[in-house]
Amino acid sequence: MEFKIKKNDFLNPLKKIHRIITKNPIFPILENIILNVMKNKIILTSSNLEIELNAYIAKEFFFCYIPGSCLISGKKILNICRNIQNNVELHFQIIKKKIHIRALDSLFKLNTSSDKNFPKFQIIKGTKTFFLSQSILKEIISLTSFSIARNDIRTALNGMLIEYKNNYLFSVTTDGHRLSMYKKKIYLDISCISFIINKKSISELSRLLTDTTEKIQITISNHYAAFHVQETLLQTKLLNNNFPNYQDVLLKHDTFCISVSREKLKESLLKTSILCNTTFKGVCLNFSKNKLTITSNNQEDEESSDAFDINNQHEEISFSINVFYLLDSLNALHADTINIVFKIPISSIQIQTNTKKEILYIIMPLNL
Repeated sequence: MEFKIKKNDFLNPLKKIHRIITKNPIFPILENIILNVMKNKIILTSSNLEIELNAYIAKEFFFCYIPGSCLISGKKILNICRNIQNNVELHFQIIKKKIHIRALDSLFKLNTSSDKNFPKFQIIKGTKTFFLSQSILKEIISLTSFSIARNDIRTALNGMLIEYKNNYLFSVTTDGHRLSMYKKKIYLDISCISFIINKKSISELSRLLTDTTEKIQITISNHYAAFHVQETLLQTKLLNNNFPNYQDVLLKHDTFCISVSREKLKESLLKTSILCNTTFKGVCLNFSKNKLTITSNNQEDEESSDAFDINNQHEEISFSINVFYLLDSLNALHADTINIVFKIPISSIQIQTNTKKEILYIIMPLNL
């Protein structure tokens, strides 16, 4: 194998696939990447068994003398490239099972091995393929991913449900205590689909996506999903457990709705959270006529309170809620006014706005 390429043309795709590489004493082979050089493209591949990333370099960015492939240390090759000056040409050549990397007066000799035992994913032959704009998928992730559970025994909660049915695209995440839902009317070239993506893959997708209308190709099979984002392919295992029926927790009828300034509520929550209980992280929202008072206390018998005017003609109502769950929702909703929706007796609190109707958040109250 032998080829030449400019440093930046090699480093940029290398950085994309390097993010999932970690020190792995059980499977040390995963600390390597596959460098596959062909006449018309170069493919860089990394994997952590859950996710596989492939970055493609088009033929106009390199010159190939001899095609070939090998395994090399992901960390070492990244550090070498980072410490080479920009726009310097890199000359890669395998000599006696070592890859020689020349850059101006520098020479590096790295060990290589065969890529035959590297655990690459099988090529996904999708049962369903569709296209979605990068901006929509990026918005879905930013608005709902923070409600994904962390290592819950209910495996489905550790990922994001994406569904398409009746010309509506849904994204739902929940950790059992709160739920985030995105709903958007959109026309895709499929009839219906439903799958759950794990949290790590969601995080990697978010880094790859841009706020453009450029469409990406999404391919879904029974156990895997593939996302073609520009010159990168992310493949991941799907979570194949049943997701909870989120429609059951949505508030639809016989509800109270109180509108509150988002900035005032956020400011008040930040103040009162200083002395909230460090275990339950709860604050109490007390709605009276035209006033909202927020209080908190902690294990050391310390207390805080804050109040501001609102437009409320309802009876006095109060409930306790996890302050950081509520702040997460407020940070995601970029609106002047938010609506706090509930019914009596209070079993859940629904957060939404009049301007961004495609997104809503549900938080279970605390029993303090």
